[in-house]
Amino acid sequence: MWRKALRRLDAAADVDSTAPVPLDRSVPAYRVCAVMIGVAFTLTGLYTGSELAMNLGLAVGIRAAILGSIVLTVMSVPAAMVGARTRLSTYMIVAHVFGKGGAKLVNCVLAIVLLGWYAVTAELFGRTFYLTAAEYLPANAPEWVYTIASSALVVATTVFGFRAINRLSLAAAPLLISLTVYVAYRALAHRPWSVLLAIQGNHLDSSTGVSAVIGGWIVSVVLMPDITRYSRSTFECAVISLVGNGVGAAGALILAMIPALAFGEIDPVKYMAVLGLVGVAFITLVASTWTVNAINLYSTGLVSSAVVQRVSYGRLVIWAGVIGTACALARVADRLIDFLVLLGLVVPPIAAVYLTDFFVLRHQNYSDTSESAKNNVNGIAACAAGATVGITMYYTNTSFTGVPTIEAFLSGGLVYWLAECVRSASHRDRTWRPVG
Repeated sequence: MWRKALRRLDAAADVDSTAPVPLDRSVPAYRVCAVMIGVAFTLTGLYTGSELAMNLGLAVGIRAAILGSIVLTVMSVPAAMVGARTRLSTYMIVAHVFGKGGAKLVNCVLAIVLLGWYAVTAELFGRTFYLTAAEYLPANAPEWVYTIASSALVVATTVFGFRAINRLSLAAAPLLISLTVYVAYRALAHRPWSVLLAIQGNHLDSSTGVSAVIGGWIVSVVLMPDITRYSRSTFECAVISLVGNGVGAAGALILAMIPALAFGEIDPVKYMAVLGLVGVAFITLVASTWTVNAINLYSTGLVSSAVVQRVSYGRLVIWAGVIGTACALARVADRLIDFLVLLGLVVPPIAAVYLTDFFVLRHQNYSDTSESAKNNVNGIAACAAGATVGITMYYTNTSFTGVPTIEAFLSGGLVYWLAECVRSASHRDRTWRPVG
C-alpha cells in the first residue's frame, strides 16, 4: 500500500529536473513575482525583520535591509537570466560547470542548506499553530505536535510540483502584504516613528545586519534558475529579481521591524494578538509559510533528484520533509541570525562560479557538453576560496567593502576565472605542435 501511494505521488510530480522547460509551459511574470514575494512575506521574513530590529534598532536596521536588498538584486539578475536562457534547473546548470562528480558535491551543500531553511521555517510554522491554539483552545497539545502536523501538510503539497505551489502563493502573497502593511500602520499609531527611530539596538553591528539580510535570501539567488526557467524573457528576469529579492525583501523586513519595536515582541503572532488579529494573522501566515516551505522542498527535490537518480522525486521530497522536521524539533531557529550570516558567506561563491562560467568563459553557450562529464576541480576550489575569504573577513573584521558577502562572491568568481585561464593556457601548450 505504501509503495503504491508513492508511485501515485511520483506520477503527480509535475517537474522537469533534468531537461529544459518547454516554452509552452512558461509561467507569466506576475505569477513568478508572486512566488518571490511569497518567499519574502512569510514567518521567516517577519522573524528576521524582528530580530534585526531588536539587535540593530530601526534606523540601522532599515539601512541594512536596503543595502542588503540592493546587493541581492545585483546578484539575482544574472542568475535569473541563466535560468531563462538555458531553461534548465539549478542542478543541470551546476553540472555543466562543476562536472557530474563536482555537481553532486555542490548540490549536497545546497540540499543541506535548503533542509536547514526548511527546518527553521517548519519550527516557526509549528510555533504559529501552537500560539494560535493557545489563544482559542482550553487544552493545548505540545508544540512538537503542531510542528509535525504542519510539516506533513507541506510535504503533501510539494509532491504536486511547482504549479500547485504557484496557485497557493498567488492567493497568499497579497493577503500577507496587506496584513503586514496594516499591522505596521497600527504599530505606528501605538508608538510614533520618531520614538521608534530613537530606540537603540542591542549588540549587532551594521555589517552583520547586512550579511544577515543577504544570507536570508542568498539561497533564492543561487536557485533563481529553478524559478526563472519558467520565465519568457530577460526583461521578466530583471522584474522578478527587482520585485522579489529587491523590493520584496527590503519591504518585508522594514514592515516587520516596526511592530516588533513598537510592541517589544519578536513573534508576529504575539504582537498581532495585541491588535486583536490572531485569527486573521493565523490564516494568512499559514498560507504564506506553507508556500515558502513547499518551495524549499520543491528546490530540494530538484537538486536531489538528479544527484540520487535511482530515487524518485516524490520519495526524495518525503525523506527531506522527515529529516527537516526532525531538525525543526531540535529548535534550530533559536540561532536564526547566526545561520543567516553563515549562509551569506558560504553560498555566494557558488553563484559567482556558475555566473562566471556562463557569462565570461562560455559566452552564454552550453551547446558544448564535452566537459560536463568531468570533475571541475577549479570550480570546487574557487567556492572554497570564496567562502574562506568571506568567513575570514567577517570574523577578523577586515572587510574592504564593509560587507564580507561581497568579497566572498567576488573572490569566488575571480579565483575561478584565473584558474580556468591557467588551465586553458596549459592545455594549449600541451597540444601545440611545431610546423615542419
